[in-house]
Amino acid sequence: MDESPQSMIAAVFDLDGTLYTGHIVHGIARHHRIHRVKRTRFYFYVAAHLALWPLWRCGLLSEASFRELWARHLGWTVRGWTQQEATVVFNWVAEEYVLPLVRPEVMERVRGHRASGHRVILVSGTLAPLLSEIGRHLGIEEVVGTPLVLLEGRYTGACELPVCQGPGKVSRLEAYLTDDSIGWPESYAYADSYIDLPLLEEVGNPVAVHPDDKLAAHAQERRWQIIE
Repeated sequence: MDESPQSMIAAVFDLDGTLYTGHIVHGIARHHRIHRVKRTRFYFYVAAHLALWPLWRCGLLSEASFRELWARHLGWTVRGWTQQEATVVFNWVAEEYVLPLVRPEVMERVRGHRASGHRVILVSGTLAPLLSEIGRHLGIEEVVGTPLVLLEGRYTGACELPVCQGPGKVSRLEAYLTDDSIGWPESYAYADSYIDLPLLEEVGNPVAVHPDDKLAAHAQERRWQIIE
């Protein structure tokens, strides 16, 4: 009888706070400010979501919902652009904002997994076409982000649900991996936030990277590896 093929080991990396020290909203803000484009729309996006901050702090809005809304509406900042126009912006954000803030010790893990023959995947709530540009600059071919809606060749500002965040990261990743060749008990996941707990618990080797307080406490309790 033929033996079944060996399962592939995956190494899944979050982006913001994990693979680099920044936040993608700040990168888009820097681009729009320097190039003087879509600033009014960006300021509206920020103001509308900062208005939710008191609800979160008072416990009337969960942290997961608060973050999900920021990610869900990030497409507002590129509304009206064609794919070609947006790609120029995304390339700038990747080169000028993300790359200078990359964590060397985490990129060393990326290279180590690749050298071991593992399947390296970048998973983030970031806009999918922007994540593709970031992945290209980092040498990571496989990316799973939040897709944007196109209408007549232009971005509408809407995204396709679910947002690739929290439980949505797991469902988006599962939808991307159409086969069952990944050996999850042997695989790795790297993330910095407690919101990413569903992703970290999906694998047998979760790694908390410069974790927030809640994730750090959880990781210590579970005796997960911590990079800090």
